[in-house]
Amino acid sequence: MKSVYPTARKMAGLPDDAVYWPGLPDDAVHRRASPGANVNLLNYIRGFFIIPICDFDSRAGTAYYCPSIMAKIFNLFLSCAGGLEEVCCRELERLKITDCRPAIGGVHFTGTLKTMYRINLHSRIGIRLLVKIAKYHCSSEDELYHKALEVPWNLYLTTNMTFAVHSFVSNSKIRHSKYAALKLKDGLVDAMRRKFGQRPNVDVEHPDVQFNLHLNNNIATLYLDSSGRPLSRRGYRTVLHKASLNEALAAGILYLAKWDGKSALYDPLCGSGTFPIEAAMMAADQAPGLLRNRFGFMGWKNYNRELWDSLRTEAQQRIDHSKIPSIYGSDGRGDNITLAERNSKAAGLSGVINWSVADISEFRPAGNAGLIVCNPPYGERLGNPDQLKNLYRILGDVFKQHCSGHSAYIFTGNPELGKAVGLRTSAKIPLRNGNIDCRLLKYDLYEGTRKKFPAPEKSGDST
Repeated sequence: MKSVYPTARKMAGLPDDAVYWPGLPDDAVHRRASPGANVNLLNYIRGFFIIPICDFDSRAGTAYYCPSIMAKIFNLFLSCAGGLEEVCCRELERLKITDCRPAIGGVHFTGTLKTMYRINLHSRIGIRLLVKIAKYHCSSEDELYHKALEVPWNLYLTTNMTFAVHSFVSNSKIRHSKYAALKLKDGLVDAMRRKFGQRPNVDVEHPDVQFNLHLNNNIATLYLDSSGRPLSRRGYRTVLHKASLNEALAAGILYLAKWDGKSALYDPLCGSGTFPIEAAMMAADQAPGLLRNRFGFMGWKNYNRELWDSLRTEAQQRIDHSKIPSIYGSDGRGDNITLAERNSKAAGLSGVINWSVADISEFRPAGNAGLIVCNPPYGERLGNPDQLKNLYRILGDVFKQHCSGHSAYIFTGNPELGKAVGLRTSAKIPLRNGNIDCRLLKYDLYEGTRKKFPAPEKSGDST
C-alpha cells in the first residue's frame, strides 16, 4: 500500500473504512499538503477513495458519503421494472459487469465513469442509472432537513449550477414524496448558502444535476441520477400513444421470451410498434442510447466529452441491419400502423420491419416457426374488460388454428382476460407495468387439439 494512503485519508477527513483506489500521485499530498489546503485539493484527494455504504448500519444512523463526483469508482444502482431484476443482472453481465447484486426494483454494482457511460448507452432493460452518495436514518421531516445540511453538496454542484430533487417514499414516517423532496431541497440550498453565501437554483425540466431520494423504512438513500430522463425513453417515439408499452419493459419481455435475434418475430397487435422496433434494435446490435442527445451526467462537473464520444463512435460501428431477421407488426387500426412506421423511421429502421393493417382474426405467420408476442389492451387504459374478452378468445383461436410450431407470449394486466384465451399456459411470469401487477403468459403451440398441450410449468401464480 502506498505511503500516501493513510496521509491522504487523514488529510481529507475520511473515515477509517475509506478504501484507496490506486492512482493518487504522492505529490498531491506530500508536496502540496498544508493545514490551509484549499478545498479543490481536498476534493481532488477524496476522489481517489470510495467509502463502502453497502454495509450501512441503520441503528447508528450515520451517513457515509461517496467522496466526490471525481471518484475513480462508484456505487451504482440500475433500476428496472419489477420482475426484471434477474434479467437486468444478466444484461449487465453481458456488458462485463462482474459484481451484480439484484435487489427489489434493480441491481447494485460498482463501476468507473466509463462503466456509467456504457450502461447508459447500452442498457435496454434499465430505467435509471443512479450513483449512491449517502445513506442515513431518517424518521422525521426535521431529521431529513438537518441530515441534508451535513451532505457535502459542493462535491456535486456549484452555486452557478441548477438541480432538481425527485423522491420515492414507502413504509416510512414521512409519507409524501413531494414533501420529502421539498425538505431535502431546503437542506441543500441552506447548506450551500451557509458555505458560499449563494445558492444554486432549481430547474425541474433540465437540471444540471438531478438528485434522487429513496426513503424506505425510515432509511434515506441519496443518489445522483446519471440518466436524466428514464432510459426507457429512447427517443424514437414521435407521438406518445396513450397505451404505449414502456420500451425497457418491452425489451425485458423479449429477453424473458428468449428470443435469439435470428428467428422470425410477430406482433399481431403492435399498436405504435414497440415490440418490433425493440426487437430490430436488439438484432442489429443498435445501442438504445444512441438516439438520445442528453443524459443526466452531461451536466456534471466531471463530464468527459471525449470519453463519451469515443463510446458512441464504437457503438455506431457495431450496428449491422443485415442481421435483422423477418420482423412483422400488424394492427387492425391504420393510424397505429402509420405511427409505428414513423417511430421505426425515427429509430433509423426504415424498411427493415414489415408493417401491415390487419385484424387479429386475419393473422397468419409467414413461416412454420418463430416468436409471437403481443400486449393486447386489458381495460386499464384502453377498452372495456367485458368487451375485451372476445379479443382474447380470438387470439386463442388464431394461435390454436394457425400458429402451430411457434411460441406465443401475451402480456396482460388482467388475469381474467388471460383465461379467456382458452389455451393452457406453459409459464406465467409476474411483472410490473408501473403500478399494475401483470403477467407474461407463455403458450407453446403444438399441432393438434388443446388436450395435446403439455402441462403448465410450476409458477408462483395460481391464476
